[in-house]
Amino acid sequence: MRLSRRDFLSLGSLGLLGLGLAQETEPPSCNADLHFLNRISYGAKPEDVQRLSELGKEAYLDEQLFPASLADDEAEQRLSLHPLLNMDRKTIYSLKNPQDRAYRGIIEGFLIRAIYGKKQLLERTLEFWTDHFNVPFSFDNNAELVLLHRNLRQHSFGKFRDLLKVSAKSHAMLVYLDNAYSSKEHPNENYARELLELHSLGVDGGYTETDVKEIARAFTGWTIHDRSEDGFYFRAEDHDDGEKTILGHTLPAGRGIEDGLHVLSILANHPSTARFICSKLCQKFVSDAPPAELVNHLISVWEISQGDIAAVLRTLFLSEAFNASSGQKLRRPLDFFIAASRATGTEFHDWWQLQETLEHLGQPPYAWEPPNGYPDVAGAWLSTGGLLARWNLATKLSHDAYSEPSEGWALKVSLHEKIPDATNVGDLVAKLSEQVFGADLGPESLEPFIQFASDGAGPDEPVTLALRGRKLASLYSLMLSSPQFQWR
Repeated sequence: MRLSRRDFLSLGSLGLLGLGLAQETEPPSCNADLHFLNRISYGAKPEDVQRLSELGKEAYLDEQLFPASLADDEAEQRLSLHPLLNMDRKTIYSLKNPQDRAYRGIIEGFLIRAIYGKKQLLERTLEFWTDHFNVPFSFDNNAELVLLHRNLRQHSFGKFRDLLKVSAKSHAMLVYLDNAYSSKEHPNENYARELLELHSLGVDGGYTETDVKEIARAFTGWTIHDRSEDGFYFRAEDHDDGEKTILGHTLPAGRGIEDGLHVLSILANHPSTARFICSKLCQKFVSDAPPAELVNHLISVWEISQGDIAAVLRTLFLSEAFNASSGQKLRRPLDFFIAASRATGTEFHDWWQLQETLEHLGQPPYAWEPPNGYPDVAGAWLSTGGLLARWNLATKLSHDAYSEPSEGWALKVSLHEKIPDATNVGDLVAKLSEQVFGADLGPESLEPFIQFASDGAGPDEPVTLALRGRKLASLYSLMLSSPQFQWR
């Protein structure tokens, strides 16, 4: 008897409630190497598993934390289609339709690096910072986001104080949080409040309303200018140069831009900042409710290294708490899209099709309007509608993608070329498992897929051309839809 896709989805742990119950199953990341690779990347690939085996965990991690030596030929070749991403501000604005080109360039640039690039941990960490220092796209700031994200990438593994400074001087941030319009006569508190609540100390970080008002005074005069090299300009005549007291520190009268820089230093070195950022990094890379012991350990590393992100991340990924967190993080919709694209190799040849797909998933890049960035906990994304959108994407990337770029859905992939010839169904499913999960998960974990592919005949069923043509795309879709792929 043939097993239909509907029959398959009714099987136990892979049933309709599978996504919500996934933590009760045994995820593929119970393999320590897969767990490690799936957290520091957008999805383990067989060549990553091989590289990790050759180098060992610590050397592999160091290669990711200091990625200058990693050759990224395929990603760089694809990025060459978006030269705007490497242009200076003046050159960007000299282009025709710079905002539209920047909008497309920054989205496709991110996806190219995430899907095809070798510097996976850098892209995962940059995604963390672009959420942390969130500025959404708008009609007139797209080109400024190119510059903000470029600077955040440069400092992603550096000192946190440098990231704070990049954000504070960003044209995009100054406009988004209204500091560009703040003056000594009318100090605007929006940026000061988010700087404390979201960028540094956290909502429970020990600041007061007086601190918010004093910080707003310290940043008066921090504004924008179209003819400056980076879009930032300090207008001294708009700055309140009176004495200020912030978090117990006195800023003397008679200063200018030094006031804002002093505030950034105070915040970067504040113990509440260490706790807030270390907790968020643990939530990103370990679990939605990270153990207090790990957070405290990272805080001590932060203090010793003076906020060195690479040192903190290295400690995090080599910790026992990280090793024990397998299967505790749900892929966000955008993470799922990237991981599924890495597994199938599907390419979008129409910009509108890519945009529509990301919209349907519910997490288009850089479209979160509030300043806190997209949430990174499972509860924000678990819903029947969200699960259906993932299943639909899995089908699109595997079934709809057979058309030529000039036809139909304008998607292209060669699934049959990615999977070597197999003599029987067990062999076929194992080889497909390596493409989707990064490694052969073994007969027990793959049993439902074997039963589907063989129509219940078992792993020894011969693989004919007819069976391969009838089952391969559906197997891809079902593996991508499974809890094993959703959770990492």
